[in-house]
Amino acid sequence: MRRILPGAILSHTQYGYLKVPKNVKSQCPKCGKSSEFTLKTNYYQVTKRGLFAEGICSECKKPSEFVLMFNSNRLNRELEVYIYSPSDLRDPLDQLERNKHIPIDLVRAYRSALNVSQSKDNSAAAVMSKRVLESVLKHFLGEDSNGLSLSQQFQQLPNYIDLTKQIQDVGYLVHPDGSFYEMLELKREIDDETITLVTELLEVLIEYLFVLPEKIESIHDKIEQKFKKG
Repeated sequence: MRRILPGAILSHTQYGYLKVPKNVKSQCPKCGKSSEFTLKTNYYQVTKRGLFAEGICSECKKPSEFVLMFNSNRLNRELEVYIYSPSDLRDPLDQLERNKHIPIDLVRAYRSALNVSQSKDNSAAAVMSKRVLESVLKHFLGEDSNGLSLSQQFQQLPNYIDLTKQIQDVGYLVHPDGSFYEMLELKREIDDETITLVTELLEVLIEYLFVLPEKIESIHDKIEQKFKKG
């Protein structure tokens, strides 16, 4: 996740009392070139936190995703803009294979699902996708998943994984008595490595709190709408 600085926002459009960025300039996560993006904002998914948008690179013509965040200062009507690179220019499957916490069976099932989907074998892709979901749920629920449908297993999942721990850990990190908070307040020396770590923390926090929930909701709505038509 990378913030688009105000000077790189080329134009705005008005949405109620808000000035919503329309055209921005940024390095494209897909082709790596400096280019312009015309943002198509999804006003149907306005949340308390911000908006979700898509922009097409003027160079490679590929889409990238953007997060438009409401400013904490209510008197400021301009939105902060962040460009998101889902793969972060790295192979997501390679990242999975390097993560020792992800079961090898899950990695294999996911790799197979990707392979069959790329070969346009839709029936096999559907079967393998179900297997990936089953593998994910089995990892957390264990034997308690036996006899439960996928829907029932997803309903039980929050009882087996604490999705708030990571946020609480950040809260402990920025406690006023802590060294990290002193660094943020410029009361402690800051080196390059620390700034790199802080930037990474900002990126994953924004992705966790803004991008992923919006992305899951968007894909869910598209799937739901598609099968309603059927």
